[in-house]
Amino acid sequence: MNTLKVVEEKGLEDVQVFQLCECDAVASYSLDGAKAYYKELTGLSDEELYSDDEVEIVSFDKKVRKREDDDELITVREIVEAYWDGNPFIAVTKGC
Repeated sequence: MNTLKVVEEKGLEDVQVFQLCECDAVASYSLDGAKAYYKELTGLSDEELYSDDEVEIVSFDKKVRKREDDDELITVREIVEAYWDGNPFIAVTKGC
């Protein structure tokens, strides 16, 4: 007898951008995934990041500078659509 397995598939519409600290916001499917990625990348500890109840979800409509040395603005949605490959990444940085 064959059993049907239902696998939860997530797509771009499930991505959120989490502001983990003053400097950086990470695109990920979950806060836990964003934090794990960021801590591994930066070597920071939980104590150096915002606590879970302080983390804000960045609006996809928020406009940020395209590059640090450029005044051109781009939406967070455009960043996520351009760079999302199924893995967390730093979507917004203030270059602290």
